[in-house]
Amino acid sequence: MFLFLFMFMFMFMFMFMFMFLFMFLFLFLFMFMFLFLFMFLFMFMFLFMFMFMFMFMFMFMFMFMFMFLFMFLFMFMFMFMFLFMFLFMFLFMFMFMFMFLFMFMFMFMFMFLFLFLFLFLFLFMFMFLFMFSHAGVPV
Repeated sequence: MFLFLFMFMFMFMFMFMFMFLFMFLFLFLFMFMFLFLFMFLFMFMFLFMFMFMFMFMFMFMFMFMFMFLFMFLFMFMFMFMFLFMFLFMFLFMFMFMFMFLFMFMFMFMFMFLFLFLFLFLFLFMFMFLFMFSHAGVPV
């Protein structure tokens, strides 16, 4: 009776033992199966992600490349523009400088001219006044 009980007990024990063993085995199997499945899924996902990423990367790369190209072009353009601007600025500066110089020169020239003119006018006026007054001709 006890032997039968022990036998039965061991049978159940082994049965449960194997049951748990297979259960864990299948659980691990399913787990790995899902893991591989998700791994492949994620792999494809990352593959597409990287694909799009590289696609956008190259797109932006070309975009920035052209942008920098145009930037350098515009930079040189503006550089020459500023260069000519400064050149013309100095040119105009000297031009205006000489213009003002000549202006003041002519101004002083005309000023002295009018000064001498009025001086001679007054001199001649006084000369004629003196002449007429001393010749007995009434002024």
